[in-house]
Amino acid sequence: MAVVTLNISDFRTFYPRFEDATKYPDAYITAMFDVACTLINNTESSFIPYDPPKIKLRERILYAAVCHLLTMNEQGDEQTGVITSASQGSVSVGFSPVNGTSYAAQYWSQTRCGQLVWMLLTPYRLGGRFYTESPEYHPYG
Repeated sequence: MAVVTLNISDFRTFYPRFEDATKYPDAYITAMFDVACTLINNTESSFIPYDPPKIKLRERILYAAVCHLLTMNEQGDEQTGVITSASQGSVSVGFSPVNGTSYAAQYWSQTRCGQLVWMLLTPYRLGGRFYTESPEYHPYG
């Protein structure tokens, strides 16, 4: 069973804005990787057909999720949500709360890395078809 392991130097190469090891220590990036693995399955499983099967694809998705989490944490405890309006004079910003019907899409769309995660997971979140037998099954329809 293939599992993605975090290679911090590769992560910093893919996302150079997190190169500063004093601002983004290895332990901090590792903690965010653990959170990303909680959000996105990190194992290849034949029992879960809607998980990314290729290890390199899962690595890219998990690294983008780490980038998203780090970017979101840079905002601190400030307001989250989609910015709906902004002003410059006398500084004013409006946010829309996260909608309960499309929570995941709105959460991931708050950063560029999150948008990448959302797009890469598209084939795995659509689900499949579910066929059942009619209670009055007849072999000729």
